[in-house]
Amino acid sequence: MAEQTQTAAPRVLYIEDNPESRALVRNVLESRGFDVLEASDGMAGIDLAIAAHPDLILCDIEMPGIDGYETATRLRSYRGLDGCPIVVLTSHGDRGLSLSIGCDGYIEKPIDIEKFPGQLREFLKGKREKVQGAEERRYLREYSQSLVERLEATVRELTAANSRLRAAARSKTEFMQNLSHELATPLTPITGYLKILRSGKTGEMTGQQGKILESMSLASERLSRTIDNLVDFATLDSGGYAVHRATFDPAALSRSVYEEERLKARARKVTLELVLDTQESGWGDERKLRQAVANLVDNSIKFSPHGSQVMLRVSSDTQRLLFEVYDQGEGLLPDEGEKVFDPFFHADRIGEERAPGAGLGLPVAKQIVEAHGGHIWAESPPKNQPDSAHHYSGAKVAFWIPMRAAAPVEPQPTPPLFAQP
Repeated sequence: MAEQTQTAAPRVLYIEDNPESRALVRNVLESRGFDVLEASDGMAGIDLAIAAHPDLILCDIEMPGIDGYETATRLRSYRGLDGCPIVVLTSHGDRGLSLSIGCDGYIEKPIDIEKFPGQLREFLKGKREKVQGAEERRYLREYSQSLVERLEATVRELTAANSRLRAAARSKTEFMQNLSHELATPLTPITGYLKILRSGKTGEMTGQQGKILESMSLASERLSRTIDNLVDFATLDSGGYAVHRATFDPAALSRSVYEEERLKARARKVTLELVLDTQESGWGDERKLRQAVANLVDNSIKFSPHGSQVMLRVSSDTQRLLFEVYDQGEGLLPDEGEKVFDPFFHADRIGEERAPGAGLGLPVAKQIVEAHGGHIWAESPPKNQPDSAHHYSGAKVAFWIPMRAAAPVEPQPTPPLFAQP
């Protein structure tokens, strides 16, 4: 028995923003043995044409975004589509211009339902409509002029938008600087009086008073940390910060952070552990690096449940000094590994209130690390576990800075937190 050869249905891509027109063409063509693909605008049509390689492309002229003329021009530039018939199907277009820019045919709406499938089959067989050479050159000159005018208008719009963005960036930086100053001014005497009260110089306090004073001190320290981050955010964002490198003791730096953060951890019923695996000296801005490490630890404590563990580990090799913070919290979602270093980002958690904070701790740490020529990253869950009796299933946030022998000779310029226009 002889095998019957089945001819594949011609695949037609129809680029049209009007859904009623797409539905009509689909119904007419599919009933006549065509396979119809649809796109609602020029960019979507270009993407679909590259992916699907249709046998013929129908394209309207008046569409949102790029019009049919520009869509056809761009389709002709892609390898694999340069031989595909492109037919304009429109009620508001120019036949001569359509053919001059590379289209093979022009059909006016409304379509003749009986003739329409046959018209497309003729183009599939090789029919190509043409315009006279002189007319073609005239149309191309006019089309080129219209593209130039459109480009000039776009450049003017972008220039004006750029100016507005620069002004907004300056206003934002000034606002952050003024806000941090206004917050820091009243906090200074508050912090001083709290230290006096805790020293006992004004008299002994009861146990209950001591607990109240400790809570007030923790709140004051948190506010002070937020103000420090606001100040650094404004300074780093304006590009005005440079690191001041000197030799420092990483172990002493880490112990000071540990002592400062241990009270916050205890208030949240979290156990903080410090592991020192280096005796080498570091090379960098000790004050700023202490702030970066504290921001990492503080962030892990905030996202750790009661009764869990947080570890700060410090190690080194001949090239790098490494700080790692592990926790047993909920961890990060798959797309949050980079977002946590964006200014003002807060991770979303189902069924929980947003963690306190301005969302500047990790972004400021990132800028400090990069100003030292280092690198910071987050892993959730951690790819490797530290030597510990505890398993850290939440997240690991870590950074390294180069040792003195590998440090850049000149200070690294600090990139702005927000890309400048």
